[in-house]
Amino acid sequence: MTQTKVPDFAKKYLFDPLNIQNPGWQFSPLGSAMTSGGLRLQSRDLLKLGQLYLNGGTWKGKRIVPEEWVKTSTQPHAKIDDQTEYGYLWWLKKFKAGDKEYPCFYMSGNGGNKIAVFPELQSVVVITSTNYATAAMHQQTDRLLTEYILPSIK
Repeated sequence: MTQTKVPDFAKKYLFDPLNIQNPGWQFSPLGSAMTSGGLRLQSRDLLKLGQLYLNGGTWKGKRIVPEEWVKTSTQPHAKIDDQTEYGYLWWLKKFKAGDKEYPCFYMSGNGGNKIAVFPELQSVVVITSTNYATAAMHQQTDRLLTEYILPSIK
């Protein structure tokens, strides 16, 4: 245990090295930072998190996250359905664009927000949306990826 509050730990070891400013934490009624979701970051900061993982845990040549953790957290640890698995805080699946499938690990948030990392393409895609608590919010984001974004990258 670090005996450090989550926002302070994240600021020192993650946000400051990535130059992420003003994260919007949500707190429980007892004052603990909610770490299961709801952290508000700008799109450019979400992109930094995806790029950090695409780079195996390094940012501008400096090790921020252990490479072994990046590998472990982006490997399957639970099968969700026939197309989707789950690592540690990362969803894993292949996105099909045209006749090709692209392996991806991604974070997914309410409203259809997504940080998608495509190692084969050396690409990170960030989609931010405000379709909070609406039907098909994630399907809409997936469609943007498969019909528009991936075809433009390949």
